[in-house]
Amino acid sequence: MNRILTDARQARQTMNRIYLRRVQKLILPTPSSDAADPGLLAALHKNIERLGYSFAPELLEAASRLDRTSLIELYNVTVPTLRQMVGDHVKYNPMYPNFPEQVMEASDAELYLRALLHYAAGILPDTPEQPRPELKIQKKTKLIQLGTQAEWMQMIHHLIGANGSLSEEDKGDLSIALRSEFNLDDILPESIPYKENAAYVASILLEEGLADVTRLAPYFSTATDVLRLAAGLSGLDTSLSWAKKIPKMLKPAANPYNLLPGMTYKVDPLTGTVAAAEPSITYHFRKFKRAERRLLLGLLEKSGASLEDMLLQRELWKRLGEILHPGEMRGRYPASFEAFTRLRREKSIPTFRGKVEKGLRLRDPQVIAQLAKRPGELARRMDFLLRSQPQQTEAILEAFATASDQLAVPLLLQLLAHFKHRAEPRKYRVFFPKGNIGKVVAVYNQLPQLDPAASERLVHLIERELVARFAKREPLGRVYIDPQLAQIPVPFSGRSASASLRPLPRGSRVAIPEGDILRLFCWWSNIKDGDKDRRRVDIDLSLVLLDQQWSHVQTLSFYNLKESFGAHSGDITNAPKGASEFIDLNVPNVLKQTRARYALVQVACFTGQAISELPECLAGLMVRHDSQSGDVYDPRTVESRFDLTVDAQQAVPFAVDLWERQLIWMDAVPKNRSFLITAGTNMTGLELLGRAFSDVRRTTLAELYTLHAEARGTLTDRQEEADTVFSMEEGITPYRTDLILGEYL
Repeated sequence: MNRILTDARQARQTMNRIYLRRVQKLILPTPSSDAADPGLLAALHKNIERLGYSFAPELLEAASRLDRTSLIELYNVTVPTLRQMVGDHVKYNPMYPNFPEQVMEASDAELYLRALLHYAAGILPDTPEQPRPELKIQKKTKLIQLGTQAEWMQMIHHLIGANGSLSEEDKGDLSIALRSEFNLDDILPESIPYKENAAYVASILLEEGLADVTRLAPYFSTATDVLRLAAGLSGLDTSLSWAKKIPKMLKPAANPYNLLPGMTYKVDPLTGTVAAAEPSITYHFRKFKRAERRLLLGLLEKSGASLEDMLLQRELWKRLGEILHPGEMRGRYPASFEAFTRLRREKSIPTFRGKVEKGLRLRDPQVIAQLAKRPGELARRMDFLLRSQPQQTEAILEAFATASDQLAVPLLLQLLAHFKHRAEPRKYRVFFPKGNIGKVVAVYNQLPQLDPAASERLVHLIERELVARFAKREPLGRVYIDPQLAQIPVPFSGRSASASLRPLPRGSRVAIPEGDILRLFCWWSNIKDGDKDRRRVDIDLSLVLLDQQWSHVQTLSFYNLKESFGAHSGDITNAPKGASEFIDLNVPNVLKQTRARYALVQVACFTGQAISELPECLAGLMVRHDSQSGDVYDPRTVESRFDLTVDAQQAVPFAVDLWERQLIWMDAVPKNRSFLITAGTNMTGLELLGRAFSDVRRTTLAELYTLHAEARGTLTDRQEEADTVFSMEEGITPYRTDLILGEYL
């Protein structure tokens, strides 16, 4: 009996850690007959208030009936999880204990000598910390609601069935949920539309012996799906983005500060001298057991073993074939054996895509009918077709209208954004490539003009198809849509998203609360093991001010600690016990004294490691009304907190639009053409990144929800009378990526 209770308690704790972090809800145990402990509950609530949270009335009332043992369990889950969420689990000690006043009052000579002492001998200022006035908090605490196990299961169900890529944090939550002793029927959907996710889920279930081929087979329909599963079983990213990196792994990089995963360099940060590059990680399939080989070959056979699909990743399939040994089972899987044989022996294999490329190149009208047989290919070629064969516009649009019901919702929404904004003047076209490096690619917008009437008709066709499709779902009743959601893109891809306090898609803009002082912070620690020469870590926090055109105005960094409008807390170059840096920016003074509009945050590793190699590196933003009151770090004032995990030495978590008081979510890696990574030497890359995000055109949540309301509800501008609420803080919020990806896409 005790073991059963322990298992139930552990399962509840597992659920609550995920539930609290994702949606700020908790599941409580059934009250026992033992006496409640109001003193312990009061202490628990006082602790979470210190972190900026409080229990909603329903949760508080339910918790008041719990006995001491249950309250201790609740404390051991709630407080550590919230501390981790806001970044309060580490200790923040700035170089100058009385920052920012101590920095602002120090002479340039004193700051210079202090820096020399630290760089030469590791000596930090020993000034006693002065008492600070009490910090007055003017914002409401965030409410934690009472949840249920059924709601938790539905959250995981939505996450598995998400119609978009998942972040590493999402995958971690799924891994925990799938490996826990829950009934799979409660969390596994009938279909998993996004095949990267299907391969990830299936690989976990197979490794744990929790599912068989019969259960998993419906999730796999193409050869590429099977390749993803083989990658997942080998511990590789199921997006297959790493396949393109393998050839580069064996070559010295032109710039080690934009590392690829698995590459290790020894770099002199002053001269930029690079030692020979050696790959520290090799990407390869593991050896599979005979049962696993039968599974993969069986799924491949069931998919038809399409040679054309296999040609897309020809080298990967050849390597996989060496492990699967299809010749041993040629009688059982003849189509798979033939496909592998042709991949090895035939250099040139005619394909559908080859014929299409030739038809597109020759402007052959017959290519329209060819593409119509494959709706996804047709959709991705629409822009080229319309501009290269304008005389065939009617035929192209008719083919699209006929095929549109076979296209996935995310693809339709991406097409909608493209053609809705096709005629708008913009300097760049912006892309977010696959992979986990947080890379943003901006190319000059050199697309030829397109007939606006054709774009408008295509937009109408897409909207009509989406409305028709959404109308088949459950009614929403009266629908309220917060206007601020027009600033939040639909979260199609979370693949390379960093874990954060309130995750949002790149390019999102959210309002910053009132307060004159923006306080940026970062924290990191040294690497604990490995090469002794690579254990020391020096992270630099910089703030770059830019004007309306994203051109440089001024910088606050380790080489410029103070201006009349702000201060840097000092450059710490070694973090054996963890270290932190802060920057204060007085917004009214910036606006009065400079022409700056944007404040862009850069975090850079000056000792040469990729940020992903560090045990932990986090950054964030606090808002203050008085720079000298309260502790330097106070969790109640944290508006945003990032875990930085990019496979590069530089990261730009966000920028701030000072005119509009909006945080611009970037979570990106700047392009750097030199071996030096200070903000000053990389200004071109930072400016380009800002301009790129200004030109992002994506379907917003407001547009998505409006289509749903048109299909299965009625719009209202009064939130209090709505049956379904989409807003920043109430109802379905933009932070519920599981619900958006699983229910509304």
